[in-house]
Amino acid sequence: MNLENTSYIRHLDPFARVDLGITQPMIAWLCGGQSLNVLDAGCGEGAAAMTYAEAGCFVTGIDADVPSLEKARQLLAATSFADRVMFSEENILQLPFANDQFDLVWCSYALHHIEDKLAAAHEVQRVLKPGGRFAIREGGLPLQMLPFDIGLGEPGLQERLHLADSQWFAAMTRDTMPHEVLYPYGWLQLLLDMGLINVTARTFTLDLLPPFDSVQSAFVISRLQRPLDRDQGEYGPFLSDKDRKTIGQLLDPQSTHYIVRRTDLHVRYGSSIYVGQKQI
Repeated sequence: MNLENTSYIRHLDPFARVDLGITQPMIAWLCGGQSLNVLDAGCGEGAAAMTYAEAGCFVTGIDADVPSLEKARQLLAATSFADRVMFSEENILQLPFANDQFDLVWCSYALHHIEDKLAAAHEVQRVLKPGGRFAIREGGLPLQMLPFDIGLGEPGLQERLHLADSQWFAAMTRDTMPHEVLYPYGWLQLLLDMGLINVTARTFTLDLLPPFDSVQSAFVISRLQRPLDRDQGEYGPFLSDKDRKTIGQLLDPQSTHYIVRRTDLHVRYGSSIYVGQKQI
């Protein structure tokens, strides 16, 4: 599948477009050339759902965010496979589907937003066909862009950005999910607690090297801008004044340190998928 030739791709944000470099092989691995009945739980703007459809699957995409669903429908309308995808506003804790309906439930970067993760997982299990699989995409290898010493500010900026990201995520989770039912275990254990079998995990990686095209450049800039925005938001600050100044120089197109003009960047990250199968 060469998704860059598909009309909806150019309307996705830079992260979603670059991330297809991981999403596409993930989906190919999960589908294995089969035409599956897929539930995309937490579909967002529909990039993965449309990737599944282009691979020949029939997809139901659900999300609680109405604006994201509206954009997904707009993007879908311009494709040749609109008859294989349906988007609707639903709650993963109360799925409006019959038992034993889906071959695969895909939940990408969504389950960590659910206050009762185990309850959501058991609802997913209900709608899975016997022999069907639940695929959770969460975590992986942190994004790495910067060398340890970039010749600007204090060495180790990338590692401090990882720490700031973890601190932001913890603060955001406490604020947005005050009634969270704590589940202090990993995603593999969640699948085991559902009673699923053949539980496994795999990490897919992506490498980008300069010179970057316009989409890759926008991706790099947005990934560096994000920790700065978070630091100045309601949960910050997490960064030192010195690190904020360094990031500002890296983001300044007039600076000799402008990040997308650097030739020493190796942009790499990994995304993990955890898969279990419902017993027959």
